[in-house]
Amino acid sequence: MKKISCFILIFAILQVSLVSCSGYNGIMRNHLKNPDNYQACEVILEDFYYIVPSTNEKKRDFTTNEFSNNDIIFVVSFSNSYEELKPFLGITPDESTPSGEYKFQFRVIKSNNRILLANGFFNQITVGEKISVRVSDFIYMDSDFFHIARLEYNGKEYLNFGEGLRNIIDMMNKNKSFF
Repeated sequence: MKKISCFILIFAILQVSLVSCSGYNGIMRNHLKNPDNYQACEVILEDFYYIVPSTNEKKRDFTTNEFSNNDIIFVVSFSNSYEELKPFLGITPDESTPSGEYKFQFRVIKSNNRILLANGFFNQITVGEKISVRVSDFIYMDSDFFHIARLEYNGKEYLNFGEGLRNIIDMMNKNKSFF
């Protein structure tokens, strides 16, 4: 009886630990490290902010250095075609809704955010502007992984694809899941 109880307890602990794993698993890493899985598109910047991890508060104060230690969320919309936004929806868009009504959250990871900061991006950009990005359109399980690996604005490249992708790969390798 003790063996069965011990086995059930170990099995339950193992199941809980497997279910609660966080980080990037092999499927995610394989998809996000492949350059072919990043789409080039032009989007309209609707909003941008960072979240303070300790308070879960959205902040838009880009005059302090606090934001350079966080990922930046770009809220964007598409103005060109429904075909462009289809991969980010995961379904065929409802064409009775204007394409600009669909909003997406694209992520700039911390290390790429620092490159944007060093290149003066946040001094140049304002909400409502059109930016060119190369971004992953990966939807996995119940989450989306829309990581920006390249960013250009007004003809100036603020984040090049090679460095941006390398930083995303490094970030994932530092945050691997158990499986």
